[in-house]
Amino acid sequence: MDAKSHPLYFSNWASERFDEIESTLRTIESHAEDFRAERKQKAEKAISEIRAQGEAFQEALAKQLKDGEAAWAVARNDLAPVWASFEATVQKYLAEAGVHAKEQGATFKARAEAQANAWKQMFDTLQANSARVATAQKQELNKALDHLKAEAEITKSKLEKQQKAGEQSWAAFKDALEESRSAFDKAGQTAFEAFKKAS
Repeated sequence: MDAKSHPLYFSNWASERFDEIESTLRTIESHAEDFRAERKQKAEKAISEIRAQGEAFQEALAKQLKDGEAAWAVARNDLAPVWASFEATVQKYLAEAGVHAKEQGATFKARAEAQANAWKQMFDTLQANSARVATAQKQELNKALDHLKAEAEITKSKLEKQQKAGEQSWAAFKDALEESRSAFDKAGQTAFEAFKKAS
């Protein structure tokens, strides 16, 4: 199984980020109806910008998924500005629209859940595919899967702790999400590399 026929790592990487965009969008949309005119207008503008960034992200992802591992590094670099723009739009919206701590917490929770689902999906997919790996190579793959699972539990615990802390600044929430995303990237890459060696 080569990287071109099994773009697991990149697809999980991109899916996690796209799911975060979508969960943020849904959360903002769910609160927009409750806002007064000025805040509602800012929310609608942010929704429009986030939706456009999500579409740009999805288009770039679809183009790159079929091109194999070498193209993924380029794609990650190409998607980085889209991600940065998304984060800046969310930050601007939260600041300008006067979003309360409760709404910030709901946005954080939705994004943390998207990340948790991405961890689970990657683990489940790798574990399901591990049946095709030769017995001699399973030890290394199982070690990588155990590491992925342990990192997922640590990250989930940290995100839950951050959420339970109550009213936090968006900067603290954003830092926790970035830390989790970084751990996901590292653990996913390690597991994917072990899977490639074992295949």
